[in-house]
Amino acid sequence: MKKIYILVVSIFIMFFMNVESTAQSLSDPEFSFEGSASTTTIVCVLAESSERIAISEYTGPSGFFSAGTTFYLELSDEFGVFQNPPLELATLTINEAITSSQDLIFDPFEMPSELRGEDYSLRIRDENSLIVSVTEGIPIYYIDISGENGISITGPNPLSNNVALCGTGSTTLTAFPVDFAQYTWLYEGSPIPGETTNILDNITQPGTYTVIFESGSCNTPYGGRNRINIEVFNLDQTNVFISEEMADPIEFCPNFVPKQLTCSITDPAYTYEWFLDGEAIADSNTSFLDLPQSNFAGEYTVIVTESEGCSVETNPVEVINLGSDILTQPPPQLIILPEETITLAITTNAPDGSEIQWFENGIEIPGATNLFIDVTAPGMYSVELMTNDLCRATLRAETEVFSPVDFKPTVSQVIDCDDNIATLALEDLFGITAGGLEIPLTTNQYAFFDFEWFRDATTTGETGLTFTVNGINENDSYTLTATFIAGDFPTDTSDPVMIEFLTDDITILSDPPFLPFGGTVTLSVPLSSLYTYEWFTDVSGDFQLIEGETTNMLVVSEEANYRVIITYQDCVVQREISVGDEPGASVVIPNVITPNGSPGVNDNWVLPDEFETSDVQVAIYSSNGKLDFEKSGGYNEDWPSNSASGASELIYYYIITRNSAVVKKRNNYGNALVFCFQIVL
Repeated sequence: MKKIYILVVSIFIMFFMNVESTAQSLSDPEFSFEGSASTTTIVCVLAESSERIAISEYTGPSGFFSAGTTFYLELSDEFGVFQNPPLELATLTINEAITSSQDLIFDPFEMPSELRGEDYSLRIRDENSLIVSVTEGIPIYYIDISGENGISITGPNPLSNNVALCGTGSTTLTAFPVDFAQYTWLYEGSPIPGETTNILDNITQPGTYTVIFESGSCNTPYGGRNRINIEVFNLDQTNVFISEEMADPIEFCPNFVPKQLTCSITDPAYTYEWFLDGEAIADSNTSFLDLPQSNFAGEYTVIVTESEGCSVETNPVEVINLGSDILTQPPPQLIILPEETITLAITTNAPDGSEIQWFENGIEIPGATNLFIDVTAPGMYSVELMTNDLCRATLRAETEVFSPVDFKPTVSQVIDCDDNIATLALEDLFGITAGGLEIPLTTNQYAFFDFEWFRDATTTGETGLTFTVNGINENDSYTLTATFIAGDFPTDTSDPVMIEFLTDDITILSDPPFLPFGGTVTLSVPLSSLYTYEWFTDVSGDFQLIEGETTNMLVVSEEANYRVIITYQDCVVQREISVGDEPGASVVIPNVITPNGSPGVNDNWVLPDEFETSDVQVAIYSSNGKLDFEKSGGYNEDWPSNSASGASELIYYYIITRNSAVVKKRNNYGNALVFCFQIVL
């Protein structure tokens, strides 16, 4: 029995030794570059070279993994924990059975751009997880320092390449990307203590600011490419000026090229507005200004704006014209009507001895050497003025004259908000060319047309260039027609102009009148497509705009004070309402009194107590509009005992005001908006 035991033990030992001698393994995976034999335990990734390969060595018996076996390369999170499912970097499928010693090389793969940390783990496993190998504690940092996604610093104007300080205020710098573990800020090369986030605020000193995007073990391999600078400067007249200011005054001849003024700040993210003698120059939003051929003399300034509320105007510089000007000239485009003669003319300050020549379609017009010519046909007309002055410049002006194929009137409106009066007027009468151009006619050409105003397609009988809409009873749609008197064109009609006055009696309606438990209230004001609406809610005594609420209705679910601002043209009405969980008390004003009815019942016109205060005024009118009673300083059952008519009429009208504002009003009577009530005798 003893021999058998020894035999079994011997067989077990031999089997164990055989298993040991045929064990298989995968070495810990490591990163490398394609074509490189070296591997690395620190992975510093720049966006322009973000591909990596991975290598692991298999050792063990041949054929352990057959052809078609897939291996997976997986990465943990920044804390070394593999998520479920894990982040898969790459896969490798072998085409032949694996040999006893073979490198498994994963083809180049993109490193994810969000990787930043010191403790990633890299794992390789076969598809059945028979063998798993993990490399721990790998620092990986990805930094994109190129293109739009690169590292950057911005101020209040994110498109600007520098940051301005305005007056005595401060500014804020923000570093991007925003997800680094730590940032180091420097001012003029020296670290700023305690500043480790991506935001540096309360900056009041101009100078060079630097941010370092801390990348742990990868700081040195980046060779300083993980930092960026930005300049902060004072936006004042010391730093912002017209570059030619040192040559003030600046002198140009009209034919000098280029005639240009430039601003010391050339950042395209800023806005620029140039001025000549205090008047804004249209379409001048660039850091430079090209001066025109004529009429360019005067004082120039430019307002430079870095961001909202941050701007500066330069000191003025004087520009002198050493030569002459074409002072006035025709518009660049004109319409000529059938059988019409139009005069093209210029004025100039050129001295005697200067020469003038007019051209039609580039051909010299014989004898056309005066300041004007008469034109009877469409074409391109130009004039050249050869000046007899120091500059000896040739000044040029041109006008293209078109024949119309149709016309288009447009109407403007001006609203008198206090009196509910709208003044409509012909704004422009355009001639439409065969090419679709719309060119305004001159006011002198209006005499070739008949005009007529219409209300909702019905003539008003008005034929002037203006028309007055008076009062809310005339709210409607209005158009203006223009008819060429000679009859060669059809009558043309303007687009309709809608009139809908804002009235003082607008109130906010609440449905239901109070906020039910767990429910909502709908607040509403009159609807009009011509009105714009803004709703506000009272937050700690401050009304704040409710974003996105731009209709005439607002659904609320909380008790609060609410405000609506209604705008029509330049007219504005503001109303407020308090939403609570109880209905408000209604003010009931009697509309019937019976002085000769039941004794002591409804003998007087009795108002609620709130109308007895000193700021209330009551006025009562008879049916023919005569003032029957008036009381200031509060009403106290003073009528009809003090009725001027002896309360002899059946119908009376009243107006109640508080501090000159109408409290109750409705029906029209004369110029008064009033309620009526009845006496029953």
